[in-house]
Amino acid sequence: MSRTREVAVADAGPLIHLSEISAVAAFDVFTEVRIPLEVERETRMRFNKIRNVKIRTLQASAKDLTKIVASRYGIDMGEAAAIALAVQEKITLFLTDDLSARDVAKIYDLEPHGTLGILLRAFREGFFSKEEALNKVRLLYEGSTLFVTKDLISWISKQIEGYNP
Repeated sequence: MSRTREVAVADAGPLIHLSEISAVAAFDVFTEVRIPLEVERETRMRFNKIRNVKIRTLQASAKDLTKIVASRYGIDMGEAAAIALAVQEKITLFLTDDLSARDVAKIYDLEPHGTLGILLRAFREGFFSKEEALNKVRLLYEGSTLFVTKDLISWISKQIEGYNP
């Protein structure tokens, strides 16, 4: 069980969705999760239960990039600000559930991962038992605001069930 811990930048999605299912411990796979002020406002302090989330201020050039990204690609300011923060701080790991933000992140050479990927990684690194991980996945499907297909839930559940460290 290797615990390669990295710094990531997140938009509001994973913060909200993991909070909704009481799975913020999944963020412990990261040394630190950085968010811009726009994401703090959007999450309305849900992240305060997550010890390794840190708010970062955008520099002037990153604020400009936020406006350009939001306007050019039609994504929300929170996602655009998170992408700009990742670019500003030279962090490639980008946490988002928004499909459009994922596409834009790739344009800026960022590596997007969503809530399900974070849960899977947390399980593989021993933060959740198999039973806990499967329950969290079920809760995401049944009791969170994350839009996820039944096929994706089935696939991720098979990944968890079939995992042998």
